[in-house]
This record gives sequence, C-alpha cells and structure tokens, in this order.
Amino acid sequence: MKMLKQHREFLVYCLFGFLASVLNIAIFNLAHNNLAMQLWLANTIAWFISNLFSFFVTKYYVFQTEMTDYKKLFHEGGCFLLSRIFSLVIDDLFMIVAVLILPWNNLIIKAIDQIIVGLFNYYSSKWIFDYNNRHLMERFKNLRTKRQKERQV
Repeated sequence: MKMLKQHREFLVYCLFGFLASVLNIAIFNLAHNNLAMQLWLANTIAWFISNLFSFFVTKYYVFQTEMTDYKKLFHEGGCFLLSRIFSLVIDDLFMIVAVLILPWNNLIIKAIDQIIVGLFNYYSSKWIFDYNNRHLMERFKNLRTKRQKERQV
C-alpha cells in the first residue's frame, strides 16, 4: 500500500496517459485512414485534441492542482502546450520517418510513438504542475523583486 501511495502520481498519469493515447490514436485513425487527411495534419489534429484532454486530467487528477483563477489556468495551459510542442515535433518526425519512408503500419507505429512521447510528456508535466518547483520559482521572483528595489534606491 505504501508503494502505491508513493507512486500514485505516476500510476494515475499512466492511466490518463493511456486514455489520451487511445484518444490520439482514434482521432489519427479517423482523420488519416478514414477521412484521407495528410499524415502530418491528421497527427497534429490528434495531438491537439488529446493534449487538451490531457491538460485537464493531468491538472485535476494526476497532480491534483486547483484552479484558483483564470490567469493561472492560462499560464499553466500555455506552459503545458509549449512543452508539448516539442513532443509534437518528435511525434511528427517519428510518424513521417516510420510510415512514409519505411513501409510500416501507421497504427502500430502510432502506438509505439505514443509510448515514447508519453514518457517525455510525464516529466514535462511534472515540472509544470508539481508545486515543489513553485518554491524555486518564488525564490527567483523574490530575488528579482529584491534586485529591482535595490536599483530604485
């Protein structure tokens, strides 16, 4: 039981990450294989929708942070999506190389891709929502404020 509590965050992230990956794969499949969208466009649409879902479940259920105001929500959302843009680049490149250059099945590659991208996303999300980092950020803000006051004097 102690081990479950100790690793709760990661296990819950894996559950919701799995759901986000299933959503991503389903949207990609619909857009690329059924609606005949280009690979990168279908992949990007799937990325956007699954990351929007992922932001809210990661915030509320994984790291259990509350929404205190809209400014904070948009700030966290912006940081979240910015960190995920890097994973989108990895995602698109992996898909393009594996599907267009190598003749591999796009859904199998998409599933493998989601595991790789999911690990990167966990650590970037942990940094954004884990408020152990907030203390470090508060120190930087206090240091900046102190320096600005010293300059004014």
